Amino acid sequence: MVTTRKKRVAMTEKLKKDVFMACVVRVSREILPYGSFKAVGETHKIHPRTVANLWYSTLKQIPGYQPNTPLDPVSLLANVPETAFTTKFENSGRNPKHDRDMLLQEIKNIDPTARRTIRSLAGAVGIPVMTIWRMKQSKKLKVHTMALKPKLNDDHRLNRLFHCIAKIDKNTINSVAEMTFKSMYNEIHIDEKWFFLVRDGLRCIVTQDEPPPKAISVSHKSHITKVMFLSALARPRFNHTTRQEFDGLIGIYPVGEIDMYVRASHGHQPGDLKWCNVNMDRDLYRDMLFNFVLPDVKKKMPIDNNIILQQDGAKAHLPDDDPLFAAKVTELFGDPTAVKLYTQPAQSPDLNVNDLGFFNSLQSRYYQTAPKDALELIEMVEETYKNYPAKKLNRIWLTLQSVMNQVINQRGDNDYTIPHMKKKVLERQNQLPLSLDVTAEASTYPLDILVD
Repeated sequence: MVTTRKKRVAMTEKLKKDVFMACVVRVSREILPYGSFKAVGETHKIHPRTVANLWYSTLKQIPGYQPNTPLDPVSLLANVPETAFTTKFENSGRNPKHDRDMLLQEIKNIDPTARRTIRSLAGAVGIPVMTIWRMKQSKKLKVHTMALKPKLNDDHRLNRLFHCIAKIDKNTINSVAEMTFKSMYNEIHIDEKWFFLVRDGLRCIVTQDEPPPKAISVSHKSHITKVMFLSALARPRFNHTTRQEFDGLIGIYPVGEIDMYVRASHGHQPGDLKWCNVNMDRDLYRDMLFNFVLPDVKKKMPIDNNIILQQDGAKAHLPDDDPLFAAKVTELFGDPTAVKLYTQPAQSPDLNVNDLGFFNSLQSRYYQTAPKDALELIEMVEETYKNYPAKKLNRIWLTLQSVMNQVINQRGDNDYTIPHMKKKVLERQNQLPLSLDVTAEASTYPLDILVD
């Protein structure tokens, strides 16, 4: 005869409370009657000895309880501690061979370049790899990615600091409430970005018995098909003129031209269309601003004056006082000051919404598609751009204000970590602010002079 072992019941906190309450209810004449453990065990499908162990261990945790004393149900329920039924045993198990606090202090003294992997860190400390792995699983260690950042000199830091201070709303400087940043509703950030047809290290999920997908072949990693795009972004908001939501997407424009194949080859025939990249120079940049960006600004922006077109300091970009740009603005808007060019501080991609988060976010969405050539790449990037969520773009603009607070705290330096604001949670609760409060460090500067 084959006997099956009875499945052990998990003693959860709720079950422990229910078992103890059932025993307390059975208290009669200041004692627990004989057979109570068996009856409670049958009701909750656990062994009577388990009920007895729980009963006596809980009584020992009640302050002032003495064995063999009369039992008062009301007093028992009133004085039983909340931790009596906890299922967490932090001090259980054998003592570790290596003291964790001493290991953490020793790890801090090791050069970061010697602890890039669990194996290298274990070798540097001289302990088993599993010990480091367990410390990582217990949240005593965490993985940090060190990103490359532009090198700054004193002039760079000073310009970055002045740029961020100038974004403070001057109407809140001397007010009783906290200082806040400007809404930035009049700003448009523009920048260029290369988008590649494929990238090395793409991952996909396959079934256990499925062969891996065929590897993508290229003649050389430096010859992967790519297209440059010029992106223009504003901050989303409600357009009171059209009574519609403005998504902040001014436009994204490929840099190049369409040509035709002359000869037949593998994959195309004479007369088929192809995309040809063109080097971005000042004349092409000016042409794209005049023919694409400014007309879309005129068409889509909810405002038509005091617009700031922020760009980086690339050699191909226009100077802030370019006379041809002012003439084109006058032609479209009737006022040469309706749209102004502004060059952001040097070595400061973190102060442009495109570089700060939009390009990475758009690229991750674009890689979910599978273009076959440059023309399909352009089509899919434009489609991904068109469907980009306005709420997500608005959160990137708020992240920019958070970055400016960190720049002020670091006195213009870029050695900071962007703090988490839980913007999604605040958005669901309808508590997402329009502008962030300015850090208290800003009050140490002559704001009346610096804020434009």
